[in-house]
Amino acid sequence: MRWTTEQLATFKRDGVLFVEGLFSPQEVTRLNDELPRVLARKGPENLTERSSNSIRSAIAPHHSSELFRRLSRHPRIIEPAAQCLGGPVYLHQFKINTKNAHDGEIWHWHQDYRTWFEDDGMPEPNVINAALFLDDVTEFNGPTMFVPGTHKLGMIPSDKNFNRIPEYGRLAEDAVGSPYSNETIDRLVKKHGLLAPKGPAGSVVFFHGCTLHGSAPNMSPWDRTIVFWSPNRTDNKITAPTRPNFLALQDFDAVEALADDCLLMA
Repeated sequence: MRWTTEQLATFKRDGVLFVEGLFSPQEVTRLNDELPRVLARKGPENLTERSSNSIRSAIAPHHSSELFRRLSRHPRIIEPAAQCLGGPVYLHQFKINTKNAHDGEIWHWHQDYRTWFEDDGMPEPNVINAALFLDDVTEFNGPTMFVPGTHKLGMIPSDKNFNRIPEYGRLAEDAVGSPYSNETIDRLVKKHGLLAPKGPAGSVVFFHGCTLHGSAPNMSPWDRTIVFWSPNRTDNKITAPTRPNFLALQDFDAVEALADDCLLMA
């Protein structure tokens, strides 16, 4: 799969591109059938919410699941990532973020590249994310909000004190509180606006590593589970990782995309 000229222009302008129904209902069903096994893993790869035992992030599911290994190499993600970034890519991260019904907690405003620069030594902010909906995402179950155009600002300087989540110290992307003051968020949103892509399971949001984003708690009775890829150009590989290999992947070989029907194979 390759993006059209219009899709490339949208991503370049906004740092966000929404593709509805990129994966079929049958493919989503197979992934959701495998999901409980991944979420039941014991160990540091599965991070729980601060106030409950609900899984917040299941990191590196491709290390323990053949189906998610195939998903990590899916051509509908890897090929447009390489096209957009202009070269072969490896996976810097691959994870599942769950925002369970009733108790899925906030993800504060942040740029992913900030962590990847500070904690992993990623040289340049030339990196992309892809987020696959495994549930329908609506206005009720905590859709991710993006401030379009902020990818053009590079790494936005922090203007307040904040702490990483205590379970991982400096190991996870979100913080207890945003690194940005309310005044900074007000200014950026009033200038650039907000996007909150919503759609059926199987849809994908592509977004730049510097696009400012976050999501509100999920108080609804509907889960919101999303798989995240972070493809990075092989010549932009991290140089000073401080985090374990499941969080900052260190296989820098270019990903070879699998067949388009890889999720439906026996």
